[in-house]
Amino acid sequence: MSIFFYCLAYVAVIAFVAVALMRIIGYLKKPQHLRWELYPVAHEDPEKVEYGGSYLENTEWWKDKYRSCMVGALKGFLIEALFLKAVWEHNRTLWVRTYPFHIGLYLLIGAMGMTILSALGMLAGADGFVTFCTVITVICDVFGFAGILFGSIGLIQRRLCDKGLRKYTTNEHFFNLGLFGIYGLFGLMLCLGHGAYNFALMGNSFIYGMFTFTAMELTPLYVLYLLIGFFMFFWVPYSFLGHLFMKYFTWHDIRWGDAPTINNPKLQKQLANNLNLPVSWRAPHVQGDGKKTWAEVATSNPEKQN
Repeated sequence: MSIFFYCLAYVAVIAFVAVALMRIIGYLKKPQHLRWELYPVAHEDPEKVEYGGSYLENTEWWKDKYRSCMVGALKGFLIEALFLKAVWEHNRTLWVRTYPFHIGLYLLIGAMGMTILSALGMLAGADGFVTFCTVITVICDVFGFAGILFGSIGLIQRRLCDKGLRKYTTNEHFFNLGLFGIYGLFGLMLCLGHGAYNFALMGNSFIYGMFTFTAMELTPLYVLYLLIGFFMFFWVPYSFLGHLFMKYFTWHDIRWGDAPTINNPKLQKQLANNLNLPVSWRAPHVQGDGKKTWAEVATSNPEKQN
């Protein structure tokens, strides 16, 4: 019976990678997005980031070579990802609920990484390295499971009680939060029932079994925990939770995208393709009928047409 769960594990990992790649490729095939034009942009020169400036302020900026500060982009990404800076500044009531959830998720991702390293250490016979990684895994597991459990409960409560947020809440939001909450609950139960260190050792042995194609005996509670985890591997990249790996595009490509079109044939071609797309937006100032292109709309005067 254990072999069946190992087969599910292989399928879950393959499915996660496949769906994630499908979403990324699907995004790359979409038409060029419109820019946000919101400043500061994280990869701008540091002196301009301080006051929300841009290279567009420079005299004859189009003659200068476009520069992007990778250090600034990385700094902006880490501050937002690790501390949820925007949520803290604009909605602290939400922050106290979503921050434990996100930190818990990061810790569990870290625990998974440590578990994989432990399994590799077992293959190499590095007992000291395995012990070190397992201790780190225990810390990440306990605080990670607690974080997503209490964070998901808090976020469900917030979405139920906040009238403004409730308008934008779908059944999928509750399903996703409930799924993570149950996963955190089962994880804590296993840590308490088997002992946090023994639970981490079980994870090491399971991953080691995946590498060596040898099955370990599984307890009923651990089986339920695995089934929830496998389902999450299937579901997360498919659902809106896929923003976990789509952040690169939504931040670097859309939110911070400010590359000039001058001397950029690829971007010019993408924008030209956009102008040839049909318009179905029927607002008075657009009057799209599903046949006219954006180029025709942009060069016409709706008032004269009336």
